[in-house]
Amino acid sequence: MKILLIHQNFPGQFRELAPAWLACGHAVSAIGCTPPQAFQGPAWHGLTYYPYQCPPHRWRGQVLGDHLWRLSREQQLAPDLVIAHAGWGEASVVKTIWPTVPLIVYPELWGSARALGMGFDNRRPPLTRSEHRAIERQNRITAHAMSKADALVAPTAFQRDGFPEPWPERITCIHEGVALDRLRPDPRASLLLPDGQLLDRSERVITYVSRRFEPLRGIHTVLAALPPLLQRNPGLQVVLVGGEGTGYGPDLDDPLQQLPPELDQRRLHRVGHLRHSQLTALLQLSNVHVYLTYPYTLSWSVLEAMACGVPVVGNPNGPLDELIQHNHNGLLVDFNTPDQLTDALQQLLDQPALRRRLGQAARHSVEQHYSLATALARYDALFNQLCPAAACEPNP
Repeated sequence: MKILLIHQNFPGQFRELAPAWLACGHAVSAIGCTPPQAFQGPAWHGLTYYPYQCPPHRWRGQVLGDHLWRLSREQQLAPDLVIAHAGWGEASVVKTIWPTVPLIVYPELWGSARALGMGFDNRRPPLTRSEHRAIERQNRITAHAMSKADALVAPTAFQRDGFPEPWPERITCIHEGVALDRLRPDPRASLLLPDGQLLDRSERVITYVSRRFEPLRGIHTVLAALPPLLQRNPGLQVVLVGGEGTGYGPDLDDPLQQLPPELDQRRLHRVGHLRHSQLTALLQLSNVHVYLTYPYTLSWSVLEAMACGVPVVGNPNGPLDELIQHNHNGLLVDFNTPDQLTDALQQLLDQPALRRRLGQAARHSVEQHYSLATALARYDALFNQLCPAAACEPNP
């Protein structure tokens, strides 16, 4: 089957799915704004990539529409099925080019004040008028894209159920999936950090991963919980993966400035962004992974940590509610209470048997519900529903 994937930040959600579809024999093409260097390697052999750029002050949907029109006529691009992210207006123009081609739209999240922390994060100031307008504008773009779709896919029930009626009943839940053959426990794991520190399984390590160090992912609570842990545990190493600057949520004060000056910075490693192979090694040697979040999207990092057999300390009332059961495959603490986070992390550091039990259950949860194989099977069923003939045709 000829599958076209559209995502401004390709590969985005298709990071695991696109290579798997290529391996299954599908003819996969993609459109995005990222350079091809972002997805190199043998797994991507056979992908046809059509990059485009959106000039400032142009509507992305119109720019992409012109790009699709040229590709359809000059290069005879004729997919059997299109999957497009609902953001940025890209999905809205697909049907104008290929009105009869089935379109799967990926509406990741319905924006709301609560998703940005209102009534959830005690530190969060009231939304500004510009923030309200941004939420309304994004929801209009998302709703317009959804209205054009033949099928809708969201990765979690939490994200699906955040949409207003009648959308939830139309949305199919298919998580993108975790590659369990690569993301698995490894007692031999080690990693040389950018600051020169070599970590392996002999160390006691706490990990935190986020695209940006921002309130939306609980960075203030995490940093408030760390000083007593570092003081009580002389050998403890803490690794913070992510960057500074603008993230998904609001920018408040610099969270890293709240750390006390007497803190032993030699054991607190801010490593920026890591290659995925490095991140995997880090998670494989981690003793405990911290993942706090607003009622927002579910990050891959928490599932990858669980797949590596790492117990996770997270928070309820958000996307973790369907993933983590307290004291079964992880621990849950209040988002706004650093002392609870400190106590939970200390408990896991002190109790290796508890770490093993929760970590094994975490791995099992991912195996049962979030594997790449499960995602592929669910997408295959959807493909056969939308275009049964093409889904079964071998590619030339």
